[in-house]
Amino acid sequence: MKSTRFVLTLALCGLAAACNTAQGVKKDVERGAEVTGEAIQKGGEAVGKALHKGGEAVEGALQKSGEAVGGALKKGGEAVQKVVD
Repeated sequence: MKSTRFVLTLALCGLAAACNTAQGVKKDVERGAEVTGEAIQKGGEAVGKALHKGGEAVEGALQKSGEAVGGALKKGGEAVQKVVD
């Protein structure tokens, strides 16, 4: 009789420990998913900012090169006009 109670008590303790472990694992997984989501969001924001800055740099470079080409074309047109006149 004592051994049956002991085995039953041991089984109940094991079941309780398994439930606690499963809940602990579930909480750990939830926290891990939350942290991963936050990291992905921050990474996305960083990439977005970098792309925005890169776009601004390209825009500035295109504007300067466009001004240089426009200035060169204007001077070329003026030189042609002088020859024509």
